[in-house]
Parts: sequence; structure tokens; C-alpha cells
Amino acid sequence: MSASHSPFVIPRLQKIGFGGDWNPEQWPQEIWDQDIELMEQANVNLVTLGVFSWAHLEPTPGVFTFDWLDRVLDKCAAAEINVDLATATASPPPWMGHLWPETLPVTDTGVRLSYGARQQYCPSSKIYQEHAVALTEKIASRYANHDAVVMWHVNNEYGAHTPMCWCENSAEAFRSWLQKRHPDLESLNDSWSTAFWSQRFSDWDEIIPPRKTPYFPNPTQQLDFKRFSSDAMLGLFTAERDVIRAVSPSDKPITTNFMRFFPHNDYWEWAKTEDLVSDDWYPDLTDPKSHIEGAAGADLMRSLKDGQPWLLMEQAVSAINWRGINPPKPIGAYRRWSLQQVARGADAILHFQWRASIGGAEKWHSGMLPHAGPRTRTWDEVVSLGAELDSLSPVTGARTHSKIAIVFDWSSWWALELDSRPSTHLSQMKIVLSWYEQVWKDGHSIDFVHPEGNLNDYKVLLVPQLYSVTDEGAQKIIDASDSGASVVIGFFSGATDQNDRVRPGGYPAPWQELLGIWVEEYCPLLSDHTLNLRGLNLDGHIGSATGSQWSEHIHLTDAQPVFTYANGDLEGKPAVTKHEANNAWYISTQLDEQTLQFILRDAIVAAGVDPILGSFPPVGIEVTERRTERESFIFLLNHSDDSSTVLLPPGDWHQLTGDSGELKSVEVPSRDVVVVHTKSGRK
Repeated sequence: MSASHSPFVIPRLQKIGFGGDWNPEQWPQEIWDQDIELMEQANVNLVTLGVFSWAHLEPTPGVFTFDWLDRVLDKCAAAEINVDLATATASPPPWMGHLWPETLPVTDTGVRLSYGARQQYCPSSKIYQEHAVALTEKIASRYANHDAVVMWHVNNEYGAHTPMCWCENSAEAFRSWLQKRHPDLESLNDSWSTAFWSQRFSDWDEIIPPRKTPYFPNPTQQLDFKRFSSDAMLGLFTAERDVIRAVSPSDKPITTNFMRFFPHNDYWEWAKTEDLVSDDWYPDLTDPKSHIEGAAGADLMRSLKDGQPWLLMEQAVSAINWRGINPPKPIGAYRRWSLQQVARGADAILHFQWRASIGGAEKWHSGMLPHAGPRTRTWDEVVSLGAELDSLSPVTGARTHSKIAIVFDWSSWWALELDSRPSTHLSQMKIVLSWYEQVWKDGHSIDFVHPEGNLNDYKVLLVPQLYSVTDEGAQKIIDASDSGASVVIGFFSGATDQNDRVRPGGYPAPWQELLGIWVEEYCPLLSDHTLNLRGLNLDGHIGSATGSQWSEHIHLTDAQPVFTYANGDLEGKPAVTKHEANNAWYISTQLDEQTLQFILRDAIVAAGVDPILGSFPPVGIEVTERRTERESFIFLLNHSDDSSTVLLPPGDWHQLTGDSGELKSVEVPSRDVVVVHTKSGRK
């Protein structure tokens, strides 16, 4: 059975995967059997091997030693522990940087970084590429048909440390990339607006990466270099992927692990090239809303391949090692946050790492098996979660159905946060997460979608921030509105095209008719400045609200004001508008949470979309749903300190594990998770 026709994202593992990175090359062989015995106790059924083992597999150039990996894979097969086999190309051995220093990355100031850490390679280095492909060929040809191997793991966290390189190799590759993107040099000059500041190029060889300059570099050059850099790393992935595909059975999927809202790689493009999405998530324990970002990141991963289940490739059981202060996870958080990912589409919960290292830069990064061994709280939590995930295996392959989508685009993100903007204090992610949170709190299912994707499947389109947009993307949003969707667009959206060229004629030029407004001027606010707004509050009475970060001078054509500015130079002018005929809202400032929730609720109600439970959940309760053709699973996660009673929608609901009696409501204890299911089906 091919991976593409299997209901399971890992066809050879038809249950929820549980395990993590196992690094046997760091340990004496007598530890290997102990590890496997403990893995069996913890219900580990999937381990990732070889991620950082290049120097062990190829200790000197062209000399390969696979005997140790042969033995490890055979032990896994005997114990029925499945393997996600890595290509080991994420961390070149010291010999590469020593013999070929030109493979090392260079910063925008011309500093060549040294070897001695990891990911010390220029993505455009032909020497690195040749050695990486050669190693992948050796590994793939040797292990493609090994019974233990059920999937492939290419490289690791592309761009985590070297997302861009400004060396001469990169300059040459950048020029080649530009020549494919632009039909001729005049087209490039026009796209980059090089008439400004006498930047016109007369020869392709004059073009270099946007290195450190005396003042602002060309913004479109910066934007294209970000696109190129994402594509350059993607080219490394596809080269190794193609080698594996040439020899491996088709039911062994190929992936590389993403990093959620990672600002350097366009994961919409990356997801098209891999068989399944996998992801790494390390929540910030100092952020009281980290679980909301955890939910949003999971929804993004599920959305990247049209709702296909995905894998959580890395998380920590407890503490990490790379923030300033690294406390352990609070009691119960490991289980709740893991199940949150399953609730939002993950069909595997994996970790970095299996056994905590005793040396090296990540020795204080927690493992499933801590330094103190199995006599620990951490180990008990691991064993308990492994058993629970095994009991949740009926969820495997189930999908999530959403009628609400957030429009999200990496290119627009890159352009928004360049220098020489009206405000460089705007954060794409802070804006997006503020909108996401309000819909999340109301218990709705949410997808993310590219502006040029299939928008017509949704009844509500939220556009928190889309600074730049192509003509096609702008029209798709209009088409969705014409098909009956409610549309809400946030400030400073539609300001430029894909080349960061302003769309003249008043803002937002693509959507003036849709929204029934036009904007005369952008008015960013100082960091500590807020504006008062007047309008209708949640009870329908005249109330007050606040806006921060941004404001705009809006003129009405067909829209009505929902809120107006109550002070400042814009006093009396619209701040939030609604075009009744189009069910289209425009928000020209960063609203306070209550007001933003009110506006988004208004749009969702107008579209006729109900929460998953049919009503809003209690405060602190997160609600998600996954479905198969015959069964529906609702996950209820309590992130608060208080127990809550949750009313279930009509249906024959039962707890998936534990009490099998029919339920009309369920008690969700503080910091706990309850999963209910029905076999009566849900539309």
C-alpha cells in the first residue's frame, strides 16, 4: 500500500506513535539492551535514529562504518520498535569544515562562522551538497528494505541556526535563482524599484545578497533573498528526498521536521514536497498563554497538508537547555500539552530525546529517561502517557473539520517585518495569535490557509495581517466573500504587492469595494499609546474600547462604523467598519481582547458557524474534535485551576477510556484532559 493511499500517515504504524530521538552512538553497547527493555516498558513504538551521527557513519571522507547502525536496527526489529531513520546530514563532521572551509556559512557582515557546533554549512555549497547526497545514497540503499524502518527523516530543523548565508557561493546561487524568477534584467529592475537611489543594475553579476550596507538596503532585494534562502534549503531537502524515493518502498513516508511559526522557511511550499508534516514544539514556560500558541501551531501543521494528520517530532518531557532560565515543566503539563497536539491532529508524540545525554551542549536538555533513571517522576509520567496514547489509538487517522480559517503567508510576514516601514514594532505573530486566541476561547475549530489556497471551503475568513498580497491572493479573498463567507481584515493589510511595491489609490487597494471603505493615511502609534474607541459593546449598549499599535484615517463608501476613534487626531472617524451587504469587517487598530472577541463573534455568527459544542465552553476549557467516517472524538482540555462541567452536544457520547456510561455532560478536573467519543457520527 502506498503512503498516499493509506488512511494512516505512517502506513506501517497504525496507531499513535510514541518515542523520540535515540542516540545509541553516544553510549556503550551494553546500554543499548537496557534502553530497549525500558522502551518496551514505556510503550515506545517509534524512535528516530541517526540524526546527528554523520561523524560515526563517515569518520573520514569516503570511509563509511555502518556496522553499529546495523546492530541497532536489528535490535529494534527484534523488539518490534519502529524506526524513523535519519539521513544524518544536519551536522557535518569537523573534517568538512577543516578540509573545505568554503562550505561554512558567512554572515551579512562577511564573518565566516566556524565548525564546532551543528548546522555549520552554507545551503548553496556544492561540496556540502555532494557529500550530503552521497551519505544519503549509502544509507538509503543499505536500509530501504529493513523491516524496522517505517519512515525517513531528512536532515533536521532546516535553518534553525543558519537560515541564510551571504557568501560568494550564495551570491552565485542567488543570481541563478533570480534569473529563473525574472525574464530579464529590466524586469528585475522594475520589480525591485531600482530607479530609487540609483540602484539600477546593468549586469546580472552586479547583484549580490543584501549584505550589511551604510543605510537601508533595497527592501525587495531583502524580500527576494529571504525567498531564495527558503528555496535553497528546500533544494537540499528535495535532493535527499529524491535519493530515498528512488530505492525505498512507497509506504515508507519521507519528512523533515518543521518548527511551527518559524520565520525563515515558507512551510506552505515545503509541505508540498514531503509525504507528511512533522514538527518540533518547545513552549515557553514563562508565557502563561503558551498553550494557545501550542494550539495554533498544531492547527498550522495540520493545515499545511489539507488536514492530514501530522507528527510531533520533538518536544521535551521536562526542562530544555537553551533559554536563559530553564525550569522543569509543571506537574501535569507534559501530559496535557502532549494530548493537545493529538487533539489537533498529531498521530505521533515524539521527543528530543530518549535518554538524557551526559555530555555535550544539550546534556541539560531533559530526556524521556532522565539522568537519574527510572526512579523519577519524569519516568513515571512517560510510562503513563505511553499507556494512555496506546489506549487512544482509535483516534489515529481521524481528521478535523473547520469552517473558519486564518489567512497566513510567509512572504507577507517577511515583508512586514523588514526595516523602513511606518512602524518596525509590528509583530506578525503577536497580531495573528491575538485573533486566534479569541476564536480559540469560543471553542471553534480553526484552520490556516494560504491566500492563494482553496478559500471557498470556509464560511469565515480571518485576515489578521496580510501586508503584501498578490493579485491572485487578493481576488481569492473577494471570491470567498462572493460565495457567502464572512471576511474580517486587519490593519495595514493589502498595502503592497508581492514585490513590496505600494498599491496606489488609497489603502487597502485590492479590497476597497469589498470593505466599503478607503484609507487615506496610516497612523502608527507609539508603544505606550492607546486610543479610546466608541461603539457597541457585547450587550448592545454604547460602550468603550481601546486600540493600540496602529490607527488609520478611514473614509466610508458603503460600510458603516462599528467603532469610532474617541480621541486624538482621528476623533470621530471610523476605527472598525462593517459592510453589511458583503458581511465584511475592517479593523484599523489592535483592539483590546474583549472588543476583538466581539467583532470576531459577530462575523462568525453572521456566517452561521456554531462552536464545536454548540455553545461557548467554560473559561479555560479548550475544545477540539477529530472525526473518522464512523466515529467522532471530542477532546476537552482544562488549562485553568478550577474544575469545570462541560455540556456535550446531542449524541451518544462516552468516555474513550474509563467510564463507558452514556454522557450528557462531563466534569473536567483542573489541569486535566477528558476525551469523549460517539459512534453515531457528526456532520
